[in-house]
Amino acid sequence: MSSLTTVLLACAAFSFCFYLVVVGSTLLHTRRRKQTQLISEFPPVSLLKPVKRLEENLEGCLRSFFEQEYPGPMEIVFSSATREDPAMQVAKRLAREYPQVAVRFVLSDENWGLNPKVSNLQGALRAARHDLVLQSDANVWAPRDYLRSIVSELVSEDASLLSSLVSGIGERSVGAAMENLQLSAYVAPACCVALKLGNVTCVIGKSMLFRRSELKALGGLERVKDSLAEDFLLGRHYGDNGKKVLLSATPIRNVNVDMAVERSLTRHARWLKMRAVIHPASFITDIFTNPTALMTLTWLSSGCEASFGYALLAIVAAKGVLDGQLVKRVRGTSMAPLHLTLGPVKDLLMLCVWIYSSFSRSVEWRGIKLRLGADSQLMPDEGALPVRVLRRLLSA
Repeated sequence: MSSLTTVLLACAAFSFCFYLVVVGSTLLHTRRRKQTQLISEFPPVSLLKPVKRLEENLEGCLRSFFEQEYPGPMEIVFSSATREDPAMQVAKRLAREYPQVAVRFVLSDENWGLNPKVSNLQGALRAARHDLVLQSDANVWAPRDYLRSIVSELVSEDASLLSSLVSGIGERSVGAAMENLQLSAYVAPACCVALKLGNVTCVIGKSMLFRRSELKALGGLERVKDSLAEDFLLGRHYGDNGKKVLLSATPIRNVNVDMAVERSLTRHARWLKMRAVIHPASFITDIFTNPTALMTLTWLSSGCEASFGYALLAIVAAKGVLDGQLVKRVRGTSMAPLHLTLGPVKDLLMLCVWIYSSFSRSVEWRGIKLRLGADSQLMPDEGALPVRVLRRLLSA
C-alpha cells in the first residue's frame, strides 16, 4: 500500500467517524422541537417576502404564509425591484383570496446595495409596521404552526435573532433530489454539529426572525448590503455584540421540484466560495466531511484493489441508510429510496465543486456577475486573474 493510499485511507476513516458525530449532533438538536413551549401572548409580526421572478411552486410557498395560524396580529410585506415582476402578480392574486390577511406591496431600490437580495429586503423592511419581523425567501414553504413555534422560541429564550434549519422538499428531478438531499442530510446537519462542537450558530437567510429596533441599533442592513453572506455576517455581528442567536430545530422547507443538476451545483459552489473567504479553515476541513469521495480516491490510488472497493461499498451503504434517517429527521418526511441512491453521485460531484471553489471567486447572483473579497465583500467581476492583470497593465 503506497503512502498516498495510506493517507487517503486514514482521511476516509476519520471522515466517516466524523460523519457519525454529525448524525448524533443532528439527532440531539432536533429534539428541541418537542421542548418549545408556546407563549401566552403573541406580539405582532411582519412577514417580509422579497420576490424576484417565478420560483418553483411559488404560489404554494406564498400561500403557506397566508395560512399561518398565528394568534397575534400579522401582516405580509411583498417587495420587488420591478413593477411588473410576475411573482408580485401571484402575490396579489393570493392577497385577494385571503382578504383577512393584511398585505402590502412595495417597490424596492435595486441599486441600494451590490447584493440584490439585501436591496430588495431593505424595501420590505422599511415598509413593515411591526418591530418583530420574519424575513423568508419566496421559495420556502412553512407548515401552519411555523410562525407560532419560532416566535414562541425567540420570546421564551429571550433571543435577538433566530434562524431555522433548512430542509429540501418536493423532489421529482435528479437535480432536485440531489439538492434536497444535500440540504437535509448535509447543510442542516453541518449547522447542528457546528453548534454542538464549535458553539457556532450558523444563520441562514432562508428564514430569519428578528426585531427591527435591534437591527437598527446594530447598524441595520447597511452593514451587509455589499456582502454576499449577509445572513452569516449578521449572525456573527449579533453575537459579537452580546446578542443571543438561536438555531431553531423547527425547519423551513426549501421547495425544489424540477431543479437542474447544474443549478444545484452552482448554488453550492457559491456557498463554498463564501465559506472560503469568510473562514478558510472551515472550508479546508469541509473535504473531511465527505467519506464517500475520500474512500473513492483511496480505492483509485490503490489501483482499484478489491479490498478497498468493498470498503467503499460499505461506506456508501451505511451512509445511504444514515442519510435517509437524517432527511426524515430534519424535514419530517422520508425520501424515496431511488432518490437516496443518488447520494454517492452527489457526494462525488460535491468533491468536484469543492476543488473548483478552491480557485474561483466569481459568482453570479440574481443574474449579476460579481467577485468575492474578504468576508464575502462583493465587487464587480472584471474577469479572471490574467485578464485583470493585463487590463491594469494596459491602463497603467
